[in-house]
Amino acid sequence: MVRFLLILLMLMPLVVAAETPVVVFQVETESGRAVAERCHEIWQAEGDDVTRAVLGEGPDVARTDTVLCLVLDTASFQRHFAGSLPDWGVGAAVPNGRVVAIDHTRIPAVGRGIREVFLHEMVHALLFQGTGDAWLPAWFHEGTAMLVSGEWRFSDTVSLIMEGQVPALDTLQGRFPVAHTRADRAYRTSLLAVSRLEKLYGRGVVPDLVAATKKNGNFFEGFHEATGEDLDVFQQDFARAIHLRYGWMLFLTRWPGLFVLLALVLAVGGIRKIIVTRRRLADMEEDGEDHEIVITPPNS
Repeated sequence: MVRFLLILLMLMPLVVAAETPVVVFQVETESGRAVAERCHEIWQAEGDDVTRAVLGEGPDVARTDTVLCLVLDTASFQRHFAGSLPDWGVGAAVPNGRVVAIDHTRIPAVGRGIREVFLHEMVHALLFQGTGDAWLPAWFHEGTAMLVSGEWRFSDTVSLIMEGQVPALDTLQGRFPVAHTRADRAYRTSLLAVSRLEKLYGRGVVPDLVAATKKNGNFFEGFHEATGEDLDVFQQDFARAIHLRYGWMLFLTRWPGLFVLLALVLAVGGIRKIIVTRRRLADMEEDGEDHEIVITPPNS
């Protein structure tokens, strides 16, 4: 099989910021070459912003290493990652943060574009490099990757709430479920969780957490240092926030909820009609006039 090695970004060191990693693309086919060139354009345009969103900026930002991106067809992708990824996976990032891979053949089948899949895996690589050997919970990894790569869609949030089964964050610490439906639910919950983090602690909370985790060698201690709160407190807050913000949607989409709502509407309508009728009768009594009924005979 023919192999190509595309060293695209190394030729333009002035285009990217110093902390943005160089990406080297390895492809096996001509169709893979076209995908690699597209990924190169994406990284050239968005690499700086993605890196800052994950690692921050300034003199204390962790230095990054070159990332090798393997652009593979399905057979090669499964040969490399069979057993370590579910069969619906089209992207992977090696835990050292120096190798990512995408299955360019199957990307159209998963409802995401090349941009989203490539940037998703690059965010994983940056998180791995930024935290060193320290562990990160899966929900933080996946939620950050989805948020930074721009995979959020309002319909995802709505469908998650409609299902009525938002997993607790403490159940999403390790590897996600293999079953596609449960995994999809876990991904969308993770996205909501990281979005909640940004709402509570600001847009820079992800880089702060990455830096504090690396410094402490522990995500739990890093979380407390970066946010001033314990991780358990945030997880409980997230569960309450989901219930308060979206609970009415779940109520309205379940049969008991609809039945109760309909009963309330009918009751309010009936009470209003009674009140209006009584007011009219009261007005007639207060008028004090005799209201004579005149019957006109026919042919008069």
